[in-house]
Amino acid sequence: MATKTCPSCGEEVPVVATRCKSCFYDFNEEPAANKGGMVGLLVLFAAMAVVGMGVFWYLHTQVAAERVVVEEETQTIIITRKSAAKTEATRVAFGDVTRLEYILGGDTALYEIVAVTGDGGRYVIQASDDSPLDVRAEHISRTMEKPLERVRNVKTFAD
Repeated sequence: MATKTCPSCGEEVPVVATRCKSCFYDFNEEPAANKGGMVGLLVLFAAMAVVGMGVFWYLHTQVAAERVVVEEETQTIIITRKSAAKTEATRVAFGDVTRLEYILGGDTALYEIVAVTGDGGRYVIQASDDSPLDVRAEHISRTMEKPLERVRNVKTFAD
């Protein structure tokens, strides 16, 4: 008599048997297809698409170039910001500025020159991590005829 091997327990059973006599494995039942690999692949592609869209959005909205001009002729500060999405220009009249601040240890750089308006607006005119801007701050202060306030946000051993 011909036999076959049970895939579940490895026991020899007759070819005509529909079930294994020791583990009751059903030979007529078709094994379920494994679709876990395909679902995993789809989840991976979806995650990559979400990350890609996030990176694209971040790069698209970042300021690529910023230019600040203190124009004595028109008595304005012109701030131009360019990004991939748009170009934006802001004008601040000298009359709106109440004071200039020369900040040591600012938000964006170690040395900053900031124009402060009467309504609380703050506009960074120049920022540098490399060299002090105190001479430039004094020049802009004289040009705009506004008081210059020195702000020190950096703590030293003497403080």
